[in-house]
Amino acid sequence: MIGDETRASAKAEQEYELHHHDPRTGTWGDRHEIRTCLQTLGVESASLHQLPTKITHFTGRSVELEKAIAILQRAQGEGDPTLLTVSGTAGVGKSAFAIHVAHCIKHDLSEIQFYANLRGTENQPLEPQEVLSSFLQALGVGYPMASASLAEQQSIYQLMLSGRRVLMVLDNARDAAQVQPLLPDSPTCTAIVTSRQRLELPGTTLELEPLPPAEALELLQKVGHVSPELTAAEQLVTLCGRLPLALKITGGTLCNQAQPPENYADRLADERQKLEQLQSSYLDVRASFAVSYAQQEKAIARLLRLIGLLVRPNLTAALVAALLECDLEAANKILSALVRSGLLEPAESGCFRLHDLIRLFAKEQLARGESAEMRRIVRLRASYWYCETAELLALAFDLTDESLVPLEKQAFSQGDDELLRTVLSWFDREKLNLLAALEWANQTQAWETVVRLAQSLTRWFELRHDWKNWEQTHRLALEASCKLSDRHAEAQILNSLGNAYFRQDHRKKAREHYEKSLSLLRELADGYQESQTLTNLGLLYKREGDDEKAIALWQTALKGFPTNSAAAHQLEFWLQSPQGIALDEMQPAIEAGDRSPRLAIQQIIAGCAIGAIALLVVLVLLIRGI
Repeated sequence: MIGDETRASAKAEQEYELHHHDPRTGTWGDRHEIRTCLQTLGVESASLHQLPTKITHFTGRSVELEKAIAILQRAQGEGDPTLLTVSGTAGVGKSAFAIHVAHCIKHDLSEIQFYANLRGTENQPLEPQEVLSSFLQALGVGYPMASASLAEQQSIYQLMLSGRRVLMVLDNARDAAQVQPLLPDSPTCTAIVTSRQRLELPGTTLELEPLPPAEALELLQKVGHVSPELTAAEQLVTLCGRLPLALKITGGTLCNQAQPPENYADRLADERQKLEQLQSSYLDVRASFAVSYAQQEKAIARLLRLIGLLVRPNLTAALVAALLECDLEAANKILSALVRSGLLEPAESGCFRLHDLIRLFAKEQLARGESAEMRRIVRLRASYWYCETAELLALAFDLTDESLVPLEKQAFSQGDDELLRTVLSWFDREKLNLLAALEWANQTQAWETVVRLAQSLTRWFELRHDWKNWEQTHRLALEASCKLSDRHAEAQILNSLGNAYFRQDHRKKAREHYEKSLSLLRELADGYQESQTLTNLGLLYKREGDDEKAIALWQTALKGFPTNSAAAHQLEFWLQSPQGIALDEMQPAIEAGDRSPRLAIQQIIAGCAIGAIALLVVLVLLIRGI
């Protein structure tokens, strides 16, 4: 427990944190409320077992399945890392096949099971560093190690996986360059990669073709309850190009709408003819999308369109309720209908995903079915929802920030570490949507939302060392606070920008922003936040080697902190020995809440040269508990 001067001083010896102005002064996070929100959003902390659930209605592919398993088993006995690449056209079922294969062999590779959708067919595919960072966090490696350079990440990653029974599925890869840094080099590891392209990678490539007619009919019967003896069934299979994605959507819609297969086949044939005239790509799957979409109820079709607004659609009932302005019960019913139609798939608990081709179709329908004004309104609804959700979850950062919480209210536990990691998982998952939401709010002149959302992202940016987005979002927030004539918010944003520049070692800019913040805070007579900024400015002078100036600023800052506060005790320690503490010991923790012995040692290691083999071995031993 933290709660006395001794503990505060001990912590001060380890680190010195830049101070953040808290717009919610006097408010601390409710653990139960935060956990309830995370459960609603289907968020879990990084796990070593990440395989998606087994594919329902997986049909056929017995020849390919037998071949894939034989390839993997043979390669495992050859002393090299095992790699199988699955390629094929869009909608042919590469992801489903890879996941099914993984579930068939996972019992022999049960120690670690990684999964990543590399989003290679999207405009913003995942970078190798982003994926490695996620895997390293699951392995227990904290920041800044998990956010080091690509070469450093790979060194740690390979060492952590060495000799361990690992299975990974790298889904939807763009090219070999995206995949190669992620492949383990230990012979005990097995990787399955999927891509629409044939990739120049080691190992074996298995190219999937459309399903044989009999297997295609079987799949349609399973999903759509269509008798395979019907002529219409054979016609539907042909119109779907025997592609599993198109067949699942067609079967799901038939089952959901309870209509004669003959009528549906006629509509599908008409739609395919239209698309041929337009020279559209992916005719088979696009035709099935269009017919299924046209037969959905109004609210269901509208949600499918609105999904096209999201930069990265991580769908939950809470987000759907915000987009459609409906209650959670109605949102869940609409999501269930889309799942039954084959247009959405359940992902982790409470979350849904959709195929990238369906998302492309949704964006096309959005442009046709929603006016520019309505798109603006819905974007603003999304911005409000992301802002409110981010504000609530960001309270978890306050729970583990001892400079914000009074000593008598501090009661940290290992559970708070886990809570923080889960919150970080949500912010990481929603990164692109959060940045887009702030931009949408700015475009629609929702200035208060811009300020609130930017402030909610500050601690996440710091923990993730994302200086670029920290700076960009807060510049928008600074303009927004000026538009609102909110001088207090302006002072808070200026201090935060000063911290962002400090982190990037842009000392002149940091000083300018701290001094502007101080000027406003003195006018507002906010002694506490003035002391926080004075402390930060003192740290800047300390970095520049001007200890005398730093001491003077800290002495002034001390007067503004409550006597028995953690911030005061922390600052008193630094005033007692400013000459004897190295600046690199005055940096923020790797991650707020890292208080267990193992994580404390990770912090120490993080300050050392990552390339040192001895230190890496220590890290491995700590994480693996050897």
